Amino acid sequence: MAIKEFVYTAKHQLESATRQSFRHSHIYELFAASFGFNTRASLDAAHIMAVMERPQEPVASSLATLHRRLAELGYEAVADSAGAALLSMIADQRLGVTSVESVIDALQQDHWAYPEEWYEVDEDEDEALDSESAGNPSPSLDPAKIAFLVDGLNGAASRGSAAAHYALALIYRGDDLSEEEGSSYWYSLMEHGRDLDGVQLEWATAYKTHLLNTEREALHLTEAARLGWTDARLDIALEKAQRAEHRGDHGQAEHWYKEAAGLGHVDAMRSLVWLAEDTGDVDSARHWNHQAALHGHVDAMRDLIDEDDRDNLFQSWVWVYLAEHLGTDLRKSTLRAYHDGGLYAGQEYDDDQGGPLYVDGDEGVHLEPLGASDDVRARAAARELLNRIKHA
Repeated sequence: MAIKEFVYTAKHQLESATRQSFRHSHIYELFAASFGFNTRASLDAAHIMAVMERPQEPVASSLATLHRRLAELGYEAVADSAGAALLSMIADQRLGVTSVESVIDALQQDHWAYPEEWYEVDEDEDEALDSESAGNPSPSLDPAKIAFLVDGLNGAASRGSAAAHYALALIYRGDDLSEEEGSSYWYSLMEHGRDLDGVQLEWATAYKTHLLNTEREALHLTEAARLGWTDARLDIALEKAQRAEHRGDHGQAEHWYKEAAGLGHVDAMRSLVWLAEDTGDVDSARHWNHQAALHGHVDAMRDLIDEDDRDNLFQSWVWVYLAEHLGTDLRKSTLRAYHDGGLYAGQEYDDDQGGPLYVDGDEGVHLEPLGASDDVRARAAARELLNRIKHA
């Protein structure tokens, strides 16, 4: 059901419950008030309505806002019955409000329901979670009602929301509106006039929908980038860089990887290292490896210790301490034996199975210790770099 259809239905149900006529535009205002917004415009500024996994309990302040808006809009005489009917409809349809940014977060994390920490809980905690969920700011969107969400996002996008355009691009990229990609073969036959039926027609139609969604993704991604959404600009830069690299266009690959690196993408910085190494540009490789390390790439730190900073004991320890803050002990050996071929190929070596093996991993960094004062300075420098990474 589209939002307009739902508003139309709500209007008739309110009029039936109160025996009073309601203006169509006022229904939008009352929905906004039900979620604590003073006006529809304030809701539309950065939020959308969506169908949730479970009904959300209204809070006292929202109830007060709804009652006040009913009075302001001329429905004071039926405020109690109208408010009750509206809240009942909202609960029945499991409507809620979420920010567009929260929708993006849910899409990028590839889950629609509740935060990860909710997934594995003791049975004794279930009841507590039920009571706490209504106040959780993370969206618990219902994937079965994605069409309602898309309708709301389209409305926000039409008002110039870069975030809404990007959310739509993510939805169409994942083909969340269709269950299968279909068949290009049967689609081609359909386009050439072949009459199809049954499963062949389903495959052809699904592929047509897939192509349409691909076009929609590109349109919304481009518009989000034009409006300044950083992740959209980054996605475009990375796609163009990877396409250029695949076809061997070094210049274009470097250009677009630099665009992505300028937006803070650490893997793009590492890609620039490899491109520079391929052409023998030592200075550029050193520069981008250093930038990647400064942005928290632990492998880049290890490379610097082994190469560019191998004669700089102090800086090497800074990298060791920074990597440790980020969860990696560069001094720890990761050397392991693995099965070479056979049924257990690539798995960690098991003496009970026997057979050929190979050794892979890293023996860890071995550095001379620093003096006490230098060690204090190295640790402080690492903490300073960590703070820069966290606040980048």
